Amino acid sequence: MKNEKQIIAGGIAAAIIVMAVAVFPFWNLIPNKVTEIVKVVAVDQSGCTAETHDGFDVKIGPCNAKPGDSISASFDGKIRDREKPFTP
Repeated sequence: MKNEKQIIAGGIAAAIIVMAVAVFPFWNLIPNKVTEIVKVVAVDQSGCTAETHDGFDVKIGPCNAKPGDSISASFDGKIRDREKPFTP
């Protein structure tokens, strides 16, 4: 009886571990802040959109720049990993 409970608890723990690692990679939710020189490509009421040196568009929030300006900005570096599957 006690052995059965341990087997069931182990199975549940294994299922949780598999789901946490394979199904829901939570480490993608933790931002990896990167600061680099970016080129502003658009400015609207919500802030600036800039292009990184490797061609990814990032939203950097409010800024006092004009399109074409190069500025130093911080953004989530994992945006590259998230966008790569969608870029041709």
